[in-house]
Amino acid sequence: MPKGKPTKPPAKARVTLDIDIEVYLRSQAVRVLGVSPENITAGDLSTLTNRVLYEHKLAQQTLRQELIPRIFSYFGNLFRGEKVIPLEPRPQQLPENQPDNLGLISEFAAQFEDTA
Repeated sequence: MPKGKPTKPPAKARVTLDIDIEVYLRSQAVRVLGVSPENITAGDLSTLTNRVLYEHKLAQQTLRQELIPRIFSYFGNLFRGEKVIPLEPRPQQLPENQPDNLGLISEFAAQFEDTA
């Protein structure tokens, strides 16, 4: 078998789950599907597995995009003797309050009054 190229299982291949993984998937059934763990079908287990894999992938992407660059920046600044910025997330600044454009709102409302 060539390295680096995974083989694709047949379309109707059966996969066995370890007991601990199945217990975990069943525990997630209520949160994800709204189904009690006793009433799960094989299709539901497949859906739960895909959901867990998707959530894991999102968590990895978030880690790579946000946390790891912050850590490298933190230690880089620390070693260079620059000001160390805390790793805590900064609160986002809200945009300044702009005056409402009442003309646009009245034009939008007039469209519905004309049709009624």
